Amino acid sequence: MQRHPHPVQRRFAGSLAVLLGLVGLVAPPEPAAAESAAQVARYWTPARMRAARPLDLGVDGRGRSRLQVGRAVEEGGAAASFVGVPTPEVAPFSFNGRVFLRRGKLAGYCSGTAIDSPTRQLVLTAGHCLNSGREEGKRSVWSRYLEFVPGYRSGAAPLGIFVARRGHVRAPRQWTMHGNPDFDLGAFLTRPDADGVNLADAVGGGAAIATDLSRHQRFQSFGYPGKSRYMKTCASGYIGDDLFSTALPGPPTLGIECHGPPGSSGGGWLIDDGTRINGVSTYFHADANGHHRRAPTYSPYFASETVGKLVRGM
Repeated sequence: MQRHPHPVQRRFAGSLAVLLGLVGLVAPPEPAAAESAAQVARYWTPARMRAARPLDLGVDGRGRSRLQVGRAVEEGGAAASFVGVPTPEVAPFSFNGRVFLRRGKLAGYCSGTAIDSPTRQLVLTAGHCLNSGREEGKRSVWSRYLEFVPGYRSGAAPLGIFVARRGHVRAPRQWTMHGNPDFDLGAFLTRPDADGVNLADAVGGGAAIATDLSRHQRFQSFGYPGKSRYMKTCASGYIGDDLFSTALPGPPTLGIECHGPPGSSGGGWLIDDGTRINGVSTYFHADANGHHRRAPTYSPYFASETVGKLVRGM
């Protein structure tokens, strides 16, 4: 795999922050945002959902990069390995959906998965969807106006809309402070929907988090890659670790053959017929100009020290 020219000073397109990771604890939750749950629900109209753009990473010709909400890219090439999900409202497909967010003045989306947790309110996604991480020495920024729409399709919310609970949005400190891709994970709790139903109950149970397993799994990844307004899925086995992450604190990231353009970030990798989640799409490699290559997609390894620590108590 081709390497970036400055691996300690730039990011991989699609998510990856500065390749410098230090061992730490889960970062403090995001500061209480000014918007209320009602404001979030009013903001994300069906039209605004359809117009939202996928969270992307801008990289200029000199290797500098910045997380941003990018344009929706075409779904050709390797992304053709993704196929549409005809019944996104049926479990276990219904565990998956879109995460809508605002980063500054930009409105966009990632993908995410409803989790079978004690609170029945947990969503798992990529860390960079919830927090920008360090960018060129600047302090990280938390996303706002967060909500999760399971089974989302073209502005419709067949299973309800679940707004994030203020003060219950997390990402590991190794990501928010140091941009370590081994910890590019995010989690947040949601409020019940308009009918008072918790997320996991609305989607038919949610996926159980599986940790410390063999890397040799058969994964079914889900998300909303490129210009897709509908859920898509791609099946792949484990194809190896990313050598870039082996020198960093924490377990190395692992890859699958599915190449998901921006928008698929945070999408779950389900195993065991969709009952358990064992990865999330976080990044893929790009050339020095930021062009996306037809390359594997990577996920943090799901271990007790990574995702286990992140979701404790959620």
